Amino acid sequence: MVNKSNVLLGVTLLCIALVIVPVNDALAKYLSSDLKILEIIWARFFGHFILLVPLAYYLKGRKGFFNSSTKHQLTRGLFIFLGTAFFYVSITKIPLPNALSLLLIAPIIVVVLSVYILKERITLLKIICALIGFAGTLLVIQPGFADFNSYSVYALVSGLFYAMYLIYTRKVNFSSDSIVSLSYSTIPGAIIMTLLIPFFWESIPSLNQIMIMGCIGPVVIISHFFFIKAYQYAEASVLAPIHYFEIVSNVLISIIFFNDIPTIAVSIGIMCIISSGVLISLNQKNT
Repeated sequence: MVNKSNVLLGVTLLCIALVIVPVNDALAKYLSSDLKILEIIWARFFGHFILLVPLAYYLKGRKGFFNSSTKHQLTRGLFIFLGTAFFYVSITKIPLPNALSLLLIAPIIVVVLSVYILKERITLLKIICALIGFAGTLLVIQPGFADFNSYSVYALVSGLFYAMYLIYTRKVNFSSDSIVSLSYSTIPGAIIMTLLIPFFWESIPSLNQIMIMGCIGPVVIISHFFFIKAYQYAEASVLAPIHYFEIVSNVLISIIFFNDIPTIAVSIGIMCIISSGVLISLNQKNT
């Protein structure tokens, strides 16, 4: 029997994370006009690493940090590194909404793969919810697929890696502490990008750019904390459709800060996204 309160808490935590994530994407997009994308990727992972890993190791000790789930944790960290790298590269050449729509193929992949990797039960309603959410996403962002190019492929690939990250987050959360999982989200990326610095770093960023780069790490930590907690309370296949709420948060940010009022098509898309979350919650009620 599914614990309904846990499912609701998991959905709520994930929605909070998805309100924070667009801030990180916006910062990366802003910096990409002046800095090399590899520098931004390094800032994202190294900032996360330096702020959290030493603290996690201090609080949990060697035994808490290195345990039976270490292999899965490193694999999970590698997936989020690859997903982030491909996504950041894609937004240098295609609009953020286009890239985001392609990234959000991930929840559909999660619904399918959670059956084989996590042995979770899949239902027709879960599949329908993922598809409704994806359809709503397309209505909201209305991506110009006529401009599909290699950078669009990078965004698609990022969706695959992101799906694997979500699957492995659920897998390791059965046996790992949140702060440990949060630390492993950055270790592979921080190590790889730091080792590559001599090959791509060319100039010293301005003070303003350094300050913005410094904000990326904390924003990532906060959003990923809520991600990890969400997957401790609800199944990956249940949370998958809720990821489309990120589009809603993007639209809300546009209204508040840019006075960009949604069109009818966008409004319908938002309703589709919200419907997918409501339907999945109703499914839990009958489980």
